[in-house]
Parts: sequence; C-alpha cells; structure tokens
Amino acid sequence: LRGTASHVASISNRPRPEPMQNYAKGRVIERAATEPSDQKIRRCGSDEHLSLRDASVTMDKSVQLGRMNSNRDDSLIDQNTLGTNDSKEMIGKVAQVIKPWEPEDLRLPTKKEVWTFTKRRLPFLTWIPLTTCNSFKNDVVAGFTILVMAVPQSMSYASIAGLPLVYGLYATMVPCFVYALTGNCRQLAVGPTALVAILTNAALEGLVSVDECGEGSPQSEVCPEAFARLASLCALCVGMLQILGAICQLGFIVQFLGQPVVSGFTSAAAFLIALTQVRNILGFSIKRSQFIYVTFGEIINNIDQTNPVNAVLGVTFFFMLLAFKKAAQRYKWLSFLRPLGPLILCILGSVLVWAANLDQTHDVSVVGTVPSGLPPVSVDYNLDDLSKVIGPSITVVVISYMVAISNAKVFGAMHGYEVEAGQELFALGAMNFFGSMFSGFPVTGSFSRSAVANSVGATTQLFGLVTGIGMIISLLVLTPVFAYLPLCVLGAIVMASVVNLVAYEDAIELWKVKKSDCFLWFLAFFGTLFLGILMGVVLAASVSLIIVIYESVRPQVSLIWRVKGTRYFRSVKQAPNGAWVRGVLIVRFGAPMYFANMAYIRDTINALILQANEERETIRYVVLEMSPVISIDSSAVHILEDTAKEFKKRGLQLAFANTGNRVEKLFQLSGFRKEHGEEWFHSSTAAAVEQCLRHSNLNKNMHNVEPVSEVEEAKEDVV
Repeated sequence: LRGTASHVASISNRPRPEPMQNYAKGRVIERAATEPSDQKIRRCGSDEHLSLRDASVTMDKSVQLGRMNSNRDDSLIDQNTLGTNDSKEMIGKVAQVIKPWEPEDLRLPTKKEVWTFTKRRLPFLTWIPLTTCNSFKNDVVAGFTILVMAVPQSMSYASIAGLPLVYGLYATMVPCFVYALTGNCRQLAVGPTALVAILTNAALEGLVSVDECGEGSPQSEVCPEAFARLASLCALCVGMLQILGAICQLGFIVQFLGQPVVSGFTSAAAFLIALTQVRNILGFSIKRSQFIYVTFGEIINNIDQTNPVNAVLGVTFFFMLLAFKKAAQRYKWLSFLRPLGPLILCILGSVLVWAANLDQTHDVSVVGTVPSGLPPVSVDYNLDDLSKVIGPSITVVVISYMVAISNAKVFGAMHGYEVEAGQELFALGAMNFFGSMFSGFPVTGSFSRSAVANSVGATTQLFGLVTGIGMIISLLVLTPVFAYLPLCVLGAIVMASVVNLVAYEDAIELWKVKKSDCFLWFLAFFGTLFLGILMGVVLAASVSLIIVIYESVRPQVSLIWRVKGTRYFRSVKQAPNGAWVRGVLIVRFGAPMYFANMAYIRDTINALILQANEERETIRYVVLEMSPVISIDSSAVHILEDTAKEFKKRGLQLAFANTGNRVEKLFQLSGFRKEHGEEWFHSSTAAAVEQCLRHSNLNKNMHNVEPVSEVEEAKEDVV
C-alpha cells in the first residue's frame, strides 16, 4: 500500500491531462487527477480494484504518444481538406465512374464526349501528336528489329499450329496494322505465339469434315488447305467473340483463371510445344498429338530414324540460341544478339545447306518453296462449320486475351500510361477479325518480341506499322531465300523461346505460400499433359471456380473486440490486447450475404453463442459488423428476419453495424429495418455496442436493479 500510495501521489502531482470527453478511460483519468490520495488508496484496496486501476488510471506512454500523433494528423488533414461546396463538386464528378447507368442519363453526346470516345477506340490519335524526330527514329529501328525476329518465329509457330509455314507471315502482317491503330499498349508486338498456336491446333484437330479430309490423321497434314480454311474461320470466330466481349465489358472473365492455373497450364503447354519440335531437331517424322504419352511413344518408336547431321545441327543451333541470350543479358555490348540471334542462325543454316548441299547429300530437312506475294483473301467461310468451331474458340479467346492484357499492363506501368482492358480486348478482336480475311489464324501479343521492342526504344505503335510494312516486303521479295532454311533452325528457335515458360519455381513458391494454390498448379500441369490442352485448362479453371464458390459459401469469420482505451473495435487478430464486452458477441463475416452462405453464417453464430455460454459468458446481444458485406440478396434478408425472431424468443437481440448503402437500401425496401427496429441499426460498431448496453441497463432497471452510470458501465462491462 505504501508503494501504491507513492505511485498514485506521483500521478496526482503530474500536470493535469486535457479532458478526453469521448473516452470512458479518459474520464476516469480526469477524475483520478482530482481525487485525494486516500480515496485512491481505498479504491485500490483489493486485487480487483488494483487491476482496474492499472487498466484505467495509469495511461500507457504509447497511448499518449498515439493520441498526440493523432491530434497532429487531424490538424494536417484539416489543412488539406476542401471546402464543403468544392468537396461536393469533386465527389459528384468522381462518383460518376461508379454510378449505375439509368434511362434518364440517355442524351445526345457533346462534341467533347464524341472526341473522347473516338480517341479511346482509336488510340493512334493520342500517340501521333507525341511523335518527335527522335521517337520516330527509335520506332523505325524497333520495327525492323521486331521484323527480324518475327519472320523466323512466325514461320515456326505456324508449324506448331499445323499450318504451312507461310501462314505465319500472313498471320503477322494484318494484325500489325490493325493493332497499331486500335491498341492501347505502345510497346506490344502482336502476331503468332507458341501458346496460342498449340491451342489453335488442339482446338481444330479432328473438326474438318470427312468429305473434305477423309479418314486420315492428323488432319493438318492430310488436308492442309481445308485445315487452313478452318483456322481462318477460327480466327474470325475468336475476333467476333472478343469484340462482343469488349462491347459487353466481359473482360473480367479472365480473372477466374488464377495465377496458379495459368502458370501450370503454360508450363505444360511449353513442355508439349518443345516435344513437337523434337522431330525437326532430330530429323524424323512423328505423329502430331496434344497428349504427352502419344508424343513420347512416337519419339521412342522412331528414335532409330534419327538423322545424325540434322540432329547435330539442331542441337548446336539450340545451344547457340541459349548462349546468345545469356551473352545479351550479361554483356551490354552484345545485347544485339537477343533480337538478331534467330536471324543469324537462319542465315548461317541456310548458307551451310546451300554451300554443302546438305539437303541432297545428308537429307537435311529444309523449308523448300514458299509462295510469294500478298496473302490470299479468305472470306469464303464455310459457316456450317461455325457451330463446331465456336466452342473450342472460347478457350483461345480467354487465353489470348489473358496473355495480351498481362503483357500490356506490364509495359503500361513501366512507361506510366493507362492500359484500358476493354479497349485492349476490342483491339485483339479487331486484329483477329480482319486477319482472318487474309488467311490468318488466331494471334495475340508476344512478350518476347515486346520486351525486345521496349529494350530498343519503341515509344509508339509506329514500330508496329514498320513491322507490318516489312512483312509485306518479305512476302513480295524475300520468300525465295527461305528455300534453303533448315527446319532444325526453326525447331531450335521454338524450343529456345519456350524454355522460360516452364515455371517450376512457381510451384515451389506456391507450396511454401498456399498448398491449395500449389494443388491447382499441378492439376493444370498434369491435366494439360495427359487430358489434352483444352481439357486441362477447363479442368483447372473449373476446380479454381469451385474453390472460389466454396470460400464464398464458407466466408472468413472474425471475432471483434474493443481496443482498450478507445471506441474502436477490431478483430482479435489485429488487436491481440483488446477487451471483451460482457454479454455482447461481435462477429464479422468477410463476404457478401446470399442464399448459398446464409445457412453457414447462421450456424456459425449459434455455435459461437453456445461456446461462449459454455465458458460462463452469457450472450444476450449479437452485433453483426457488416463492413465487408457489400451486397445481400432477398433470401439472406428473409433468413436474417427469421434469425432475429428466433433470437428474441431465446432472449437475444440482433444488432447491425456499418451496413453499406446497398445493404441498407435492401433492408429498407424489404421492411426488415422497420420491423426489427431502427434502434438496432448503427453506423459504427461502438454505437451498436452502446445500444446493447443501454438496452441491458434498461432491463436491469425494470427489475429494480440500481442503475449504473455510463462511465461505471463501460468500466465494469469491459473485461
């Protein structure tokens, strides 16, 4: 007691703190500063009062500093706050983004709005005024650099799609022009890619009618012309679906393909792509298949037909490309090897074959004759095949858009401009739609070529126009040069380009971070390898969607308690040193409330009440903290009504805190708020808890119990 008296005396001799009218603890401290010491000693005469004195009389230094900082922050906020009229004007303008469209909003657009819309749909109008002499020079250099990469790569990717090699050049030419006019990203290089090419082949294989192709397999080799027409129809279908998706703002669909699914699918697809090129590297023919066990079986059965010279050239070219990449990364003065590496190998391989006559003396496979001239117009679509193509095309639509938008956002963030997802989807649809009219097949943005364009200084899509012009010149003039190009060079280019797509490190990281995401990665990987490309990605996406639904049906549950010395209420995990309010259960569910999860929510509340009662803590009030509940449906409202009525029969009361506007509106329209009682709906958790305590105090008064002051109530009800 002597030590306690000296401690309390020292407290009373300190400078008197400013009154804190908003906090019960502050009022206790204010009273303690004016009481005589002997009263303080009497109040601290038991362990119970001693613990109360420690909790309410002595203020922790960190709390003092926190409140001082809070006062300074409030002053800083006040200095940077707009006036009432300016604030309302700003909110009105900004809120237009999230305001739902209403029929009365329909009106004739102004000239400014028409010009703004035109610039959104034709982004070249925004970058043309930005062009300078320096940027023009950089874009021209970037355009020809990408052309050097695109010619051999696009021919290789046409082979993956099961099409004649020249179709890769056709599929690159038109999209370059269309995307330059409609695309958002100023550094994105478009054209065939390995991933979309193998998707196209998997989607179309077996769809050519027997009348056109007979019973042979694979159809891409038995009837290449009919397969090429089907590929152009697929590009048309993909383009229309993407344009329709942009108009209906359906770009959010790709968000259902999570990063684990995409990474696992991409890794498996890269593995399959590499296996398809083994025949070009080793120099023998195998049956094309999207199943790994079929491809492995074909390789093992035909390994004895390996052409030694072809194999040596192919393996050498592959490791040369890898060495070029490493050297370009390590030494800045060798950075030109990254874009020019494929061209150097094409020239070297062609010279070797021509000089040593390897195609005749050692049977080295070469490209052979490539048709010259502009791509033929292919608008004679067989619309009877549209029903067969539209289903598989959906996978191509989603994957191609996902690849393009992820690449575009990377470069947009890097250079500080906005990439509009809807416009990007429209641009992809436009280039596939018009590309299909000139013998094209589905294409998207290429990350490897885009990275090179960015590294050599591309600043606008002018470089895409230069690439398109260069592709026209190549088709008109350079096709005879491709006659001696060995196929092993194209195989090496493809294999070197997909090596980095096998993201095994993602699986290791996901195993450390979240086991369920790692499971999705392996499901997508092995599903793609053994079930096929389309079935693999559909299976993984379906399981991913099931997990999302499961988590929404069983939302996260958080117990809420009071942060000591304040009116704030936080999760027990966020504030580990909080205080439980007697008789009041405060719960937060981290998801919208709808018909599928209300049974779980109701059962969880009942289980929490039962557990608290077993711990000798009688629950009389349940406060639902509704801030995460951004929406609610009519079924959930009915269940809440039934739950509230059931609670009243059991002597419980249900209160709501922090309800959002949408939820509040539905409560009003359904009559639940009026029926349940306006006093049980509050804008803050503290207000809801105070209502519960006032109601409890009123019940005590009705039973002739001595009323308790607000300060004493707060002091005694906080454990």
